[in-house]
Amino acid sequence: MRRDNETCIQRTRLFFNFFEKSKEKAPFEGIIKVKKVTPEAVRNLNKFLSSRLERIAAMMELLAEIHTDWAITGKKDYILMETETLDFNDIVRTLREHGFDDNEFILKVEYTRKWGIL
Repeated sequence: MRRDNETCIQRTRLFFNFFEKSKEKAPFEGIIKVKKVTPEAVRNLNKFLSSRLERIAAMMELLAEIHTDWAITGKKDYILMETETLDFNDIVRTLREHGFDDNEFILKVEYTRKWGIL
């Protein structure tokens, strides 16, 4: 989106799920629907969540460094970051440049017409 675009508002929403739907799955198989939960299964889940939450925090810090106009909301299973004043291409480029993979976040972009008819 061009920064001087006078016809549309770009609303960018980033979802950082605590439990990724990607290559690496949370190790719930040792905790859910088993006869006996072991301390090692709990530790494995702890390691997974600690690593995942640290990655989310790092992405949030990085995005806060490049832009200050964020609405950040915590939900049960994810963190939501929203802005209408930063182009989504800058967001994706920044995250990729710092080693974050596309499957570590969900990006949704909506456009609203400022005036007139499309």
